[in-house]
Amino acid sequence: MNDEALIYVAGNPDLYPLEYYDPQSGTYQGAIPAFLEQFAQEYGYQLRYYQPGEDDRRADLSNNRQVDLVSGCVEGESFRRTRGEPVLLFPAQQDGEETAYLLYFTQAAPEQLQSDLREYAAQAPQAAWAGALLEAAGERPQPVLSPGKAVGIGILLVLLLVGLLLLLRRRNQDRRAQRARLTDPETGLGTLELLEHRFPQMVNDQNRPLYYLIYFHLDLDHLGYLAGWEQASLFLRHGAKVLRQLAGPDDLLIRENSGLVILRSAQRELDVENWANRVLQEIRSFPFSGGLLRRRDAAVGICPLNTEYRSLEQALFHARQCALTARRQRVDCRFCGTQNCQVCQERWQLVADFRQGLEREEFQFCLQFFVDAHTFRVVGGEALSRWKHPKRGLLNPSRYIPLLEQEGNIEELDFYNLEKTCAFLEELDQCGVEDFSISCNFSRRTLSTSHFAERCTRVIQRHPFQRKRLILEVTESERIDQREEAQMLQNIIAIRELGAQIIFDDFGMGFSSFHDLQEYPMDGLKLDKQLVDNMWTERGRIILTALVQTGHSMGLTILAEGVENDQQLEMLQNLHCDVFQGFRFSIPLPAQEAKSQILARGGQKTVD
Repeated sequence: MNDEALIYVAGNPDLYPLEYYDPQSGTYQGAIPAFLEQFAQEYGYQLRYYQPGEDDRRADLSNNRQVDLVSGCVEGESFRRTRGEPVLLFPAQQDGEETAYLLYFTQAAPEQLQSDLREYAAQAPQAAWAGALLEAAGERPQPVLSPGKAVGIGILLVLLLVGLLLLLRRRNQDRRAQRARLTDPETGLGTLELLEHRFPQMVNDQNRPLYYLIYFHLDLDHLGYLAGWEQASLFLRHGAKVLRQLAGPDDLLIRENSGLVILRSAQRELDVENWANRVLQEIRSFPFSGGLLRRRDAAVGICPLNTEYRSLEQALFHARQCALTARRQRVDCRFCGTQNCQVCQERWQLVADFRQGLEREEFQFCLQFFVDAHTFRVVGGEALSRWKHPKRGLLNPSRYIPLLEQEGNIEELDFYNLEKTCAFLEELDQCGVEDFSISCNFSRRTLSTSHFAERCTRVIQRHPFQRKRLILEVTESERIDQREEAQMLQNIIAIRELGAQIIFDDFGMGFSSFHDLQEYPMDGLKLDKQLVDNMWTERGRIILTALVQTGHSMGLTILAEGVENDQQLEMLQNLHCDVFQGFRFSIPLPAQEAKSQILARGGQKTVD
């Protein structure tokens, strides 16, 4: 056994029956030494008590650079050179007050030892402590005790047992809470947190070439749009069921948003690909009520872990991106690899460059004007971003917005744009422009977070301007669950109470449009560009007319985007839309150019 695997413990010689010095054997005995010995056996350490004896040397030994643990501690005791939170063994009562018995790590304790011991203590069956205590009490060579001392020891044992029962109940509650965090309630599969926890336990440098990360992408947005989210949810649960049926006993199954992920070992790539295709065909057998599933409603990406993608984060990214690429290319499966994943590698680098890009203000703040539908007077604009990448040049939003949404980074860009928007409104206010509004986009995922209203309020309050001139556009994005919907409602109410306005973007084509009308208070609707493009058909015109009339009957402002020619303009005017946006009137302009145009006509610019 090498020195790195040794655990040196400074013990308490007089905490019977938890930990005590036995002069006959010259060792420490009791429930805590037994606990530590069992831990050492299971995790591959060798346990040694440092200088055992009848005197309590823990205060001095805690300064010894060879000692890792200070044991037999009662809550309230403190020692020099200890660090981090102590390991709670169990609570108890002493002199009618609650206390706890603990282990402290010294500053010499290796990080791996700390991690292993905390994990073992959290998982140890607490009912076994009671038996260990009784066993320890029975094994100690007993001196002749006075009746009073014997009664006192008996009372201590009873109190310890009561404490153990209380801890057992608390630990069971903690375990249930942990299981809830590690289990997706909709599919019963694990969560990303479980994958992060189990990955280093399953994969190491020796077995890495045998492992593959397999990502099944399910196009839940498409199914939700066609048939509602109940059907999409059934499809998701069907996919999870197929995975459970066809997975091996050692496979790890995870749900990540619209993806099902499996960590699986195999001898050959061909075996993995054949298995993945079999799973894919079973997933596509879902009896969809809206008709046959499209081929791209489910696709798979496979990342071998013997590639250069050694971190879990990078391997998961590449598996996901390959699944999305397979979907776009209408193929079943795509294998990750350094030779055929140049696009994935570029996207990975963009994600890596994103935060630095924000710090360096590489994202340009632009405005595309809104105009009054009848006078064509400029009344506001939409805040847009353009990434001026130092190596890749000016990037179109389609290059990075969907990627940031997939990777959960869109919130940072949303709030970056909010800060720029509020600062711009403050500048206009200082210049005397009081009738120009700006909208900025927030995804539903961002708007449904518990901290959204507080964070949004902090940004807005840093800038003095008329609050009604700020508009938050809620964009269509992936589905949110009922808990998130409730949080989103609270956030919308809070933002409107600040005086800002809320409008819903891409309205009329997304799966949640009419649900939104019923559930959320709002100030306006932005009609989806596809509705404007399809209004030449009879059905398209009927749908668009109904949406405009419905919105007006609810007192909402109707904004039509994607207006590009005079024919669209005339039809939309006849439908009584209120505001227009599109290339017919304005392209996105850099902030300073937009400001110059606004000030040149005192905010009253009219677009011919």
